[in-house]
Amino acid sequence: MYNSKNQTPQEEDLFLLPQYQDELRATLHQGIFKCLPEPIKSLFDDMSNVYERDILLLGTITVLSGCMPNVIGFYDRKWVSPNLYTFIEAPAGSGKGVLSWTRLIGMEIHKMLLEETRISKQHFEELKKEKIKQKDADIASLQEPLYKLLFIPANNSASSVVQTLSENDGAGILFSTEADTLANSLAQDWGNFSDVLRAAFHHEPVEMQRRQNREHFSVEHPRLSVLLTGTRGQVFRLIPDTENGLFSRFMFYSFPAVPSFRNVFDHRGTDPGQAFRKVGQLVQEMYQFLKAQPEPIQLYLQPELKDDFLKFFRQVTIVAHKGSGVPILATIHRLGLISFRIAMVLSLIRYYNNPNRKETQKIKIHADDLNISHEISITLLYHSNLLIADMKNGSKNIQVQIRQQRFYNELPEEFNWMKAVDIGTKCNMSPSSVRRYLLGGQFERTAKGLYRKVVKVEPGEH
Repeated sequence: MYNSKNQTPQEEDLFLLPQYQDELRATLHQGIFKCLPEPIKSLFDDMSNVYERDILLLGTITVLSGCMPNVIGFYDRKWVSPNLYTFIEAPAGSGKGVLSWTRLIGMEIHKMLLEETRISKQHFEELKKEKIKQKDADIASLQEPLYKLLFIPANNSASSVVQTLSENDGAGILFSTEADTLANSLAQDWGNFSDVLRAAFHHEPVEMQRRQNREHFSVEHPRLSVLLTGTRGQVFRLIPDTENGLFSRFMFYSFPAVPSFRNVFDHRGTDPGQAFRKVGQLVQEMYQFLKAQPEPIQLYLQPELKDDFLKFFRQVTIVAHKGSGVPILATIHRLGLISFRIAMVLSLIRYYNNPNRKETQKIKIHADDLNISHEISITLLYHSNLLIADMKNGSKNIQVQIRQQRFYNELPEEFNWMKAVDIGTKCNMSPSSVRRYLLGGQFERTAKGLYRKVVKVEPGEH
């Protein structure tokens, strides 16, 4: 990794990642696992594999985020639900398949909804037969029952996903342990599907029409959660760059293949799947409790925690922008929302699992859960940086940003063209690059050949 004490400015430009990457964490801080609410905490008590532990926590939180109907929190001038998008990236055969356990957390809800569908379908068919038998001319007025489910199959078109959401009150979890399943099924439809994902993340209305029989589907307030796993190539196949906004909506976690063979006969008398199934039973009860609420349950931060939240992300924004530049800003801004949603998920679980809980429509976000979400954010930022640097022109953009930031810092408040060229040369910037940069929004021309820095308002000061 880069060490500023040992590198010259010219050598620094050779590195693919910014200096501040050293200050981030590649894996989740082990202390957060001691602070998780039960029964989530118990899932990780005996896990020794760090990568397995980390991806299972992110997967668990993501699935839980799709199992919380009627739950809202106020963020950035609007009400949001806790839904999250996650992509776990690793080489083939690295062990990311353990994420299938997290599906068990929502499986009881999924089976319950399918059973409701089966009963409704059976009732519909019986009523249809009766009308046919009685030669009832009103048979055309019968409406097919809605197909209820929680997990949305990945081998779907964009219009099918929107239809599924519309039949499930706008809610669902797109779950796939092989991102290629999604990529292949959407090869001709990915542009539309990308639009759906981007809109659904912010609960914006999504619409889709099937050309074949001109069916139109609309979801006013989608609440979609997404959990995908795949290789780095699959990440870039689905999200080739950071510019369309989809990249910043995902929590990313990348881990390497470990050159070892696990003890496949290690039993220890426990089945991890069984532990996740047990949590799934509690989650089903919570789901039914939430659905029965006459009004949405609101999760909120107390004033002192709001201050902690703002202070944390303002500092992260300043440091990350200096390190990675403009490409990271969208990720930082949405990381705030992601962190808030993680805290919502954990605090709702903490509330519901409390045997002494009181019926209330407003729940305070627990300080531990906010701290956990911030610690997770530090690691998510690390992995987003990794992927940005590895994208097409990603490392080049970061290197350009490093040079431009150094150039900006070296310039006095007011300067002339020759001074700018001289400092630009020291920062490995050509005169033409200096000229283009001076035309940006950070400077203003005061006279021929004279410039000054525009006073910038740091994030949070306006």
